[in-house]
Amino acid sequence: MSIQILISSIVSITSIFISNWLGRKAVKDNFQLETKDKAYKNYYVPLMKLLISANKDNLTYYWFVAAWYNAPGEHKKNTDPFSTLLKGNLELLPPSIVKIIPEYNVSTSGAAMFFGENEYRENYRHNLIKSSDLFDEIIRKSLQEASKLAKTLGYPDIAAPILESFVDMEQTDMNFPRYLPEIYQTKGPRQFVGETPPYY
Repeated sequence: MSIQILISSIVSITSIFISNWLGRKAVKDNFQLETKDKAYKNYYVPLMKLLISANKDNLTYYWFVAAWYNAPGEHKKNTDPFSTLLKGNLELLPPSIVKIIPEYNVSTSGAAMFFGENEYRENYRHNLIKSSDLFDEIIRKSLQEASKLAKTLGYPDIAAPILESFVDMEQTDMNFPRYLPEIYQTKGPRQFVGETPPYY
């Protein structure tokens, strides 16, 4: 009789333990899904909207970031929508992206100094180039992550075609160099105000 009571007690305790464990796991899984959904809607979707707002031939650091620093007069700014998006959602980003952001921020601060009022400050060009390279890396990693999240959350994978366009543009020389405006493209003039070759 005592053995039956002992077995019954063990079964009851085990059932309670398993029930509590399953409950905690369900709460944790639900929290993780909610966090992924928040990241997708707050960072990845706005990023994709930003990217598709441009012509597919203009998926470059210059058009999304540097153009704000190079704008004339009252339109010139020291920040940009991409940097704002990164800073506002830092806690939602995966480590693979977060570890790049500090270096990107430092480079971008220097890149802004490249654009003077009437001429380029050549000693900051390396910051501009580095910023452009890091921008490309962050965009690629972000779109790859967005594609994974879309599948996990049951959303259409809209990141895949955007990533394809971005990579195609990145691998051509149509926007070479990618950190300067269209006038530098190989299909256009090879000089700009105040500049002389060789920069190509």
